[in-house]
Amino acid sequence: MIKVAAPSALVLAVLGWVLTLFIGMTLLSGTALAERACQTGCIQGLFFSGFAVGAVALLLAALALTKHTAARLLSGAALLLALPLFAVYAGIVVIGTLAS
Repeated sequence: MIKVAAPSALVLAVLGWVLTLFIGMTLLSGTALAERACQTGCIQGLFFSGFAVGAVALLLAALALTKHTAARLLSGAALLLALPLFAVYAGIVVIGTLAS
């Protein structure tokens, strides 16, 4: 399990950033809500998918970093990608919770 944690975390972190960029591009794709290719339900699904991928990537990166393995550099890289990703999603959730 530990041998695949760091590469999996790295792949999931990159996937999470791709989802984040896709959400941003989708939100900016049309001037009116009707012109967007992806409506509210689609954006919500993408957002929580990105949040879950970021959380899993962060957990796997932290797990891989705590274990003494040869792939310590890979674990650190995965953590450096996953931590800001999770912080972005957590910040959006906190702002949305406080705003309502």
